[in-house]
Amino acid sequence: MELKKNIKQMGNSMVFLKYTYCLIAIFFLFSTIQTANAEKITSLKELLRTENLKSEIGKLHYLANFSLRCGSLFEAINEVSPNINILNAAINLQRGASITGIMIKKNNPDQIDQEIQNNIIEVTNTYRNLIKINKDTNGEFIEGSNLLVGDQEVCKKFVPRAYRFLGNNGFKLKK
Repeated sequence: MELKKNIKQMGNSMVFLKYTYCLIAIFFLFSTIQTANAEKITSLKELLRTENLKSEIGKLHYLANFSLRCGSLFEAINEVSPNINILNAAINLQRGASITGIMIKKNNPDQIDQEIQNNIIEVTNTYRNLIKINKDTNGEFIEGSNLLVGDQEVCKKFVPRAYRFLGNNGFKLKK
């Protein structure tokens, strides 16, 4: 009788340990994913420091990179907090990234556009994941994350410059 009782307790302990190990593994997995996402993207403030704004091609690269990143950020923000102005900015900037990319490379416009669309999807997903993690961690979509707050600030300052460039190149802005 005593042996059966000990075996039953031991079985319960094994089940408990099994679930504990599973929880630890899941926690470790999600921590790794969160860290990988946070490290996967450089803040726009850091990226701005590396841009060469003295040459014409450097300015085009700056416009392409920032249009892609800001358009992706605005798309991700619009998904959690719908706003027509943010959506229009996302659309205009993403299209601007394609136009600027084509101006830089000057050949295979369809291929360049497809590559940029793929990059937009990847960066939007990264921002979407960061926003979700920040919401789960801090209870806010943007506030509480230095990266998201900083990138949003940089993008708000970048939009007029991008719009001026797009307007000067005959692009009809979505309003």
